[in-house]
Amino acid sequence: MSEYDLRRAFPLNEQDFTVGNEQWTCHLAEVSDMRPDTDELSWYLVFEEKKRKHGDKENHRKLEIVTNASGLLAKGWRSGLKERLEEWLQSGESDGRKEWREG
Repeated sequence: MSEYDLRRAFPLNEQDFTVGNEQWTCHLAEVSDMRPDTDELSWYLVFEEKKRKHGDKENHRKLEIVTNASGLLAKGWRSGLKERLEEWLQSGESDGRKEWREG
């Protein structure tokens, strides 16, 4: 499967999230396919806080999500992906890693 097809498998690229009084945009930066060595995909997300006014500093947060490849590609992401990402944003963590084995 091409990297382009893998990127299309992530449903929340360029989506906005509101957490408290902050607004974040999710950008899928990269997908790493670990197959055939392991049945894993690593999804690298960058969340960019939307500026409220001119002069506000840019704020970025990074999250790596590790999933199994075969289950996710066959069945898609488990429901609640947006809520899990919102929960991570609420944690305040600026650089994180989650293992979400789908399917």
